Amino acid sequence: MVKSFQGARQLSPSSLGLLISIVVLLAIVGMAQASDLCTDINYLIDQSRSDFVKIRGEPSSDSPHDAVTLTLTGATDCRVTKKSSKNFYQCHWEFPHRAEEAYDTFDELVRSVHECLGKQATVHNDQKVNHPDFYALTRYETEKASVNISVKDKSALERTFVFIRIQGGQSY
Repeated sequence: MVKSFQGARQLSPSSLGLLISIVVLLAIVGMAQASDLCTDINYLIDQSRSDFVKIRGEPSSDSPHDAVTLTLTGATDCRVTKKSSKNFYQCHWEFPHRAEEAYDTFDELVRSVHECLGKQATVHNDQKVNHPDFYALTRYETEKASVNISVKDKSALERTFVFIRIQGGQSY
């Protein structure tokens, strides 16, 4: 026998309690993930003072990139890269070209880093670029480091990337 929709149902008190518990748990998990990211970002900012010595893995002889012992949650890849006289830490998340999940990840990273650093940082949004692929950048400058978050559509690769890069400040 097939039942048809009979209008909105009322939840029993036990079902309502379970639903409220699930919603609260999801909110706590979301806050914990943002808190964990903030902890990781602050740790990485501190590590930038020593060019990330404590988190670098074995150096690669044929690449300017070193593996790392700290990978941000969900990232496709994280590494330390030598740039001029300073190293920077970078992670990226990879998505199908123009996937909404990529833009959501970018927005969530910006929101989380802003909650973490916003009061102690100068925030810059990059200028628009003149090419068909999409690009956006938000940069947080603190006394200790800069944290850059960007999203880039790469049509030739049919991929969209979200990057976070942390580099020690020039005052060291």
